[in-house]
Amino acid sequence: MIERIITHPAARFVRCKRCGSEPRHIRTSGRSSREPVQFIAAVARHSLECRCGARTARHDTLAAAEAQWGADCAQLALPLRASRRRRVA
Repeated sequence: MIERIITHPAARFVRCKRCGSEPRHIRTSGRSSREPVQFIAAVARHSLECRCGARTARHDTLAAAEAQWGADCAQLALPLRASRRRRVA
């Protein structure tokens, strides 16, 4: 199994919710020793990994890895509404 880090422009992926850093894209070719032997051509799979240890599973497409990253490992900041208190004089 060969893993290769693919570079992308900054702010390409949603930041990690644990540490706030941007994940890196890892492209894997071949199979691990835990997978069954296959006699077909090696397929490239994609995953996203953060330096804090958060990572996705290996997916056939980068879009699928991004979908898992957005659902499990990252969240977008939601706008919070400020509550207004009325002052009683």
